[in-house]
Amino acid sequence: MIPKIKKVIRKRPDKIYQRRDARFDFLKNWGIIRKWAIHNYGIKSQADIDMLMFLYTEQLFTRAKFQEYAKFMSWDRARFDKLLRDGFISKWRERKKGEFDVYEVSFKGKKMIASIYRKLLGLEPIPESPRRNIVFRPNATFAQKTLAIAIKRINKEARECKQHPSPEE
Repeated sequence: MIPKIKKVIRKRPDKIYQRRDARFDFLKNWGIIRKWAIHNYGIKSQADIDMLMFLYTEQLFTRAKFQEYAKFMSWDRARFDKLLRDGFISKWRERKKGEFDVYEVSFKGKKMIASIYRKLLGLEPIPESPRRNIVFRPNATFAQKTLAIAIKRINKEARECKQHPSPEE
């Protein structure tokens, strides 16, 4: 005869879980806003946007300063020349004897970065008209159409949030 094994039931101690609300959520939609900027401003990659965001706070910079920060990004030898040619960087001062060329983020680049920050902070919605946003045009690609759906969701959330402000505000 085989003895019966007594089943031991262990009771887990009750744990009290505490959840905190996120204090900051403005980067929640960073991926969608980044893709919006890439499509609408003709930027080639996320690394170009990252570089422009870094340079935006630097004010004036040399090519050496640009290359110093570029070491932390995906390798692209032509990034500086591309940004200069596309009008996101402009020359602030010509080189003279014993000096370097000095550059700055151009008006176009500053306008783009400021617009990205306003959208991240929820101060302005992403435009949904085909005239101001190419992802809403009838000839948009499949990727642009899926981005348009995400943009509509973000704008809807922002409108609802403004209608029902949190008690902290």
